[in-house]
Amino acid sequence: MTSDQLAAAVESAVKAAKARVMGVGKDQYETPDGNQGFESMSLAELLDWASEEAEDLMVYAVMLQIRITRVKRILRERINA
Repeated sequence: MTSDQLAAAVESAVKAAKARVMGVGKDQYETPDGNQGFESMSLAELLDWASEEAEDLMVYAVMLQIRITRVKRILRERINA
């Protein structure tokens, strides 16, 4: 992979993240005055929210690890077949 290809992959990921912010994120997190919900949270609310998001990240990481393990197993089986 060239640097240009890697940069293009990063750009694609950023575009996907932007689409999420402007789509489902806008529906879930934008306040009626057009700001983001986190901007008006108290510090305690922000820390609670961040803690919940960290817990979600842990779950997503484990789910991803499960899928990676399964794909590796299938690839090994096909290579050894």
